[in-house]
Parts: sequence; C-alpha cells; structure tokens
Amino acid sequence: MENKKSFGEFITQKRKESRLTQKSFAEKIFVTESAISKWERGISYPDITLISDICEVLKINEHELLTASEDLQTRATEKSATKYVKLVNRYKSTLFFVYGISLLVCFICNLAAQHMLSWFFIVLTAELIAFTLTLLPVLVTEYRGLITLGAFFTSLVLLLMTCCIYTDGDWFLVTFIPLLFGMTVVFLPIILNRIWLPEFLSNKKALLCFMADTVLLLLLIFVCAMYSGGGWFLTKGLPITLFCLIIPWSMMLIIRYFRINGLLKTSVCFAVISVFDYFIEGLINKILGIKPYVFEFQYNFHNWGDEYMNGNIHMLILILLLGMTVSFAIAGIMKSINKRSQNLNTN
Repeated sequence: MENKKSFGEFITQKRKESRLTQKSFAEKIFVTESAISKWERGISYPDITLISDICEVLKINEHELLTASEDLQTRATEKSATKYVKLVNRYKSTLFFVYGISLLVCFICNLAAQHMLSWFFIVLTAELIAFTLTLLPVLVTEYRGLITLGAFFTSLVLLLMTCCIYTDGDWFLVTFIPLLFGMTVVFLPIILNRIWLPEFLSNKKALLCFMADTVLLLLLIFVCAMYSGGGWFLTKGLPITLFCLIIPWSMMLIIRYFRINGLLKTSVCFAVISVFDYFIEGLINKILGIKPYVFEFQYNFHNWGDEYMNGNIHMLILILLLGMTVSFAIAGIMKSINKRSQNLNTN
C-alpha cells in the first residue's frame, strides 16, 4: 500500500462517492466506526481479511485499494467487457425472438391452411441452419468450431431430407453424398489436426484424408450411376476414376513420404504428370470404346489442321513437362551434392 495519508484520503473519497457515512460503511463490513475513522485519518490500515469486503462496498478493485489510486485502464476494460456481454445477450435475445416468432407464424399458417404440418418442417430445418451459423457459436464455449461445423452439416442434411420427403423424391442420396464429399475434402484436414488420434495414426493424417476422399468419390460416382439407371459404374466410371486418382495420390505419397529434397520431389511429380498426360487420352478412349485408342500422340508440327491440332498441343505440353522434370532433377541433384560436401567439410 501507499503511505497512510494517501490511503486514508482515497478511502474517504470512495466512501463519499458511494454516499456512505462512516457508520453505514462500518456496518456493511462489520467493523467499528472508530476503525473507519482511523483508516481515513491515516492512523492505521484495515486487516487484510477485509480487503474483499471493502472493495465490494466501495465498488473498486483490489489493485486500486492497494495503490490508493484509480486504475482507469482496468475500469475501462471492465466497462468494455460489460458492454460486450450486454450486446451479446441482446443479440441472442433478438435472434431467439425472431426465430421463435417466424416459426410460430409458419406453424399457425400451415395448420390453418392445410390442417396439418407439411411445409412447416422445411421452414424449421432452414431456420435450424441459420441458428447453427448465427446463434450456436455464441452459445458454445468449448470446441466451438467443431460443434458449429457438425451442427451446420446435420441441419443441412435434415433440410435436404425434409425437402426430399415433401416432394416425394428419391434424390436424397444424390445430394447427401456430394455434400459429405465436399465437407470432407475441405474440413477433414482441419478436424484431424484438432482432435486426438492414436500414436500410429497421428503422423498419417494426409493418408487418412486421401483415403476418405477416395472412398467418398467412388461412392458418389456409384450413387450417380444407380440414380441415372445406367450400368456404367464398373465398366467406365470406376476405371476412369481410379486412373485419374493416380495424379493426386502419387503427388501426396511423393511429397509426404519420399526422403529426398524438395526439388527432387518436384521433379518426380512432373515425371508422373508427364506419364499420365501421355497415356490418359488413349486409355480413356479404350475404356469408352472410342477407336482408334492408340497411346501415342498423333502429332505433326507442320500441320495444325483438325487432325493433328489436339496431338500437337498435347505434345507441346508433354515437352514442357519433361523440361520441368529434367530442370528440377538437375537442381535437386546439385543441391544434394552441395549439402553432402558441406557435411563432409563440417566433419
């Protein structure tokens, strides 16, 4: 505490600001009036056990009492925090009122018009989506992001299901699987990074993401094939999809698990893309039954007519990819040699 005189003056000032007499102040903290008088005249200090009670009665914090001065910064912070809490509470109350009134109106109108609840459930699930995005993040304190994301996805699925039932449709799976696939591609890496995983899986998050994405992609194509009534999944959809997945899977495995420098990884990635680009057109033609399904480009740089234009463009792309492959390979080898030389010199 500061010197007794300044402390006494501070106590006197705060007591008067609170419109308290020495007697009423003493009664509130259960001490004698003479004790209050001694504090204010700078004769003695209050017992340490009374600090909390004094602060509560005089509406000050302990730091202000101990330093005998007003902590303006803390007061401003507390005032701002109080305003924020009031604003949040007003925000929550307003949205609860708006959602409640709109649901009540739709409930009454649906019953009055059709004597049953039908389209009301579409409104209910639609407002549930709005609730998860506007109110749920304010109500939840722990795992806010994961809970909000899960609630949003669930409410969106409920809306799709409600609309499908209301329209007597059979398209729910065709919308649910793409939605699940998109959410998985975007948010699964974030979720895996924030949740606990067993030790043998903690360093395989990229592999888990790719496995989940692949399964859902194949499931999406299968559902679309079944919905369209075609039998093309096993003969066309599955082989083309698996072949196209070579690129992302190869690049993930190279970048994540190859123990070489970044330049060499880039070179290997370009090499894989080059091979893929060379075979993709002929392989797809073979799967689709389009003839001729040759694997070589039909190119002629002296002839840019319709017969050779596509092959010429593919060949230029292939030359560029091979050039990038060689360039990064040379740079990566030079980097490895320089690093090895530095290690030898250090040893």
